[in-house]
Amino acid sequence: MTSLQGYITATYQQLVEALGEPDYMEASGDGKAETEWEWYDEDHGPITIYDCKQFDGGATSRSGQPYVWHIGGAKSAVVDVVDEMIDNVTVFNGAYWRANNVRSL
Repeated sequence: MTSLQGYITATYQQLVEALGEPDYMEASGDGKAETEWEWYDEDHGPITIYDCKQFDGGATSRSGQPYVWHIGGAKSAVVDVVDEMIDNVTVFNGAYWRANNVRSL
């Protein structure tokens, strides 16, 4: 189980480049999240990144504009884990670069 630990501003595409496709792309059981990634980190426990209470089928969070995503976890240190993952993805000449790998959009 996770709870809100912090926020990160990123585009949907930046998160996809850093984390892969979301684990969930439809409304959660309570309808509060419509796009969500989740995984388990051995040092920090469960981590989730999700949009929250947009109630628009993910249109706002997946629009391509920077969005303030919620970071969930069991420990506040998960925010640093997510920040580091996102910092490893940067835009260079219209392409996303990650770990010596350039991919055009």
